[in-house]
Amino acid sequence: MKILISILIVFVFSTSLFAQETNESNRGTITVQKKGQLSKIQFDDVNYRLIGIDQYGNIVDSAVVEFQMAVTIKGIFYTEQTLGSALTYKMQQLLGKSDRTSKIYFDKIKAKDRNGTLVNMPAFRYNFGYRDENNE
Repeated sequence: MKILISILIVFVFSTSLFAQETNESNRGTITVQKKGQLSKIQFDDVNYRLIGIDQYGNIVDSAVVEFQMAVTIKGIFYTEQTLGSALTYKMQQLLGKSDRTSKIYFDKIKAKDRNGTLVNMPAFRYNFGYRDENNE
């Protein structure tokens, strides 16, 4: 009888140790994405919108509240202003009329920070195409 009880105790302890070992081996790491203050605005030329970038490099989609776009096409200066982060239909038409050496200026950019405060962001220039130095 004592032998049966000792075998049963050894069996119970060994299964509990095995169960604890498998729980330890299945543990993973949790990565926390750092969220910081808005540091810059970039033009997303695929989706035709402005996106905010925080100090850690994370994209903040809904950051831009309003902005103004300006471009010179064939010597004529065009400017358009909009609410929201996406380019309007008229802005997209202007981009379609511009050539590959056009420079687009975004200014009067207002964006919301992560805590909801309205921030004036600096103006920036986007080169729509590239300039080939050999052909000019």
